[in-house]
Amino acid sequence: MRHSLWLSILVAGLAGSLAAACHSDVALGGPNTLVRVEHEPIGPNCPTGGVSIHTGLDDDGDTFLDDDEITSTQLVCNGSTTVQCAGGNVLTGTIAVRVAADWAQLDGINCIAGELMIAGLASTTIPARPDLQIVTGDLVIAGNTELTTLAGLRGLREVGGTYLVQGNDALVDIAAIGGVKRVGGIQLIGNDALTDLAGLSTLTDIDASLSISNNAGLTSLAGLDNLRTTTRTISIRANQGLTSLDALANLRQAQLIEISGNEALASIALPSLKKVDVRLQILTNAKLVEVSLPALSTIGDFVRFDGNPALRRVDMPVLLTLGGLQVSNANLLEVVNAPSLVFATTTVQLINLPRLHTLALDSLTSIGDALVLNTLADLSTLAGLARLQSIGGAFSVLMTGSLRDFTGLGALESVSGAMAVSNNAQLRSFAGLGKLTEVGGDLTITANPLLPASTSQAFAQRLLVRGALTIR
Repeated sequence: MRHSLWLSILVAGLAGSLAAACHSDVALGGPNTLVRVEHEPIGPNCPTGGVSIHTGLDDDGDTFLDDDEITSTQLVCNGSTTVQCAGGNVLTGTIAVRVAADWAQLDGINCIAGELMIAGLASTTIPARPDLQIVTGDLVIAGNTELTTLAGLRGLREVGGTYLVQGNDALVDIAAIGGVKRVGGIQLIGNDALTDLAGLSTLTDIDASLSISNNAGLTSLAGLDNLRTTTRTISIRANQGLTSLDALANLRQAQLIEISGNEALASIALPSLKKVDVRLQILTNAKLVEVSLPALSTIGDFVRFDGNPALRRVDMPVLLTLGGLQVSNANLLEVVNAPSLVFATTTVQLINLPRLHTLALDSLTSIGDALVLNTLADLSTLAGLARLQSIGGAFSVLMTGSLRDFTGLGALESVSGAMAVSNNAQLRSFAGLGKLTEVGGDLTITANPLLPASTSQAFAQRLLVRGALTIR
């Protein structure tokens, strides 16, 4: 059942007049972008209810966004906000602008105590509303296929929730967002004509999340050049034409950073970034060759590099502490360089990196949980782990292709969890593990074709193994 807030953004009333203008533009990602807005009931997604905003391409050309055409969904949940109206003329509730006549309800209004939704309009501009300064909830500008500018809202100063701009195919001017002094989050999603973020230079130290995703024509983040810190999240996802992050050269700190699915992005360099409070994720960027984080010293939770098939080098030269390090599924990666890293409080995982030959973790002394070395065909030495003394969880060495022994792990004294050494094609001995005295869990040594069983037995006999022993 369609709720009263439902919108198909090539609406039936406009379908006839827009039919001649609608076309499939491959440069902007194929068929027309549709947006469907529906009521989101009270539940685990939104404890206080709200709306769900679905976006996708009209693959079957019926001007309705079918369930199987949805590629992304944004939840806008109801909730309390610290932004309040400050007098003047107040309009209360969820205010919807769907046709030109709806603008009249905002004449002379200074504050909306609730949400403002602008969706499905055929106009190229938003009529100037200089009096409107505050929206206490969310501001949603979605699926206005002809809209080119947000200039009509340049008087807006506070948005208590999210400023969401989604699925406006002709939008090129977002400078009005730069005038907002207080906002919970800014989300720019699926605006295919947007080539940069000009007009956002006022964003410096912000208490807001920033999400930039699925903007097919976006080539750079120019406009964010003054951004230094955010206490929340920065996510840059699936912008297929994005080639540069140079505008983030001044970024120093963020709570969480995700850079994923940007097909044309060849390099990530964040020269001023010093701290990530929670986590950093760099995922599935098809052409990404190198990552350079020369000033990064602390990551509160973990850093994850996964599914970047062209990635060759990761540099974090002054990184001192983090929760976990996860590097995986990068067929061309040769170097992981973090020579100053001292502590990893959770796991270090290096998985499916067939070209990795240099692992430089020269200062690492302690891993709080597991160390996993899995499917590393070219790694022939563990010299980059020379100071590692303890592993708080499991230690797994699996499917290495060039490793002959454990030279480089001369400082390792204890493995608190299980230890597994299996399917290592060239492994011949346990040389290099002279200080290891205890394995806190099971010890499994199997399917290492060049490793004599007698060598494995001798190694196990000199250890205190607190779990089961399997050698074959």
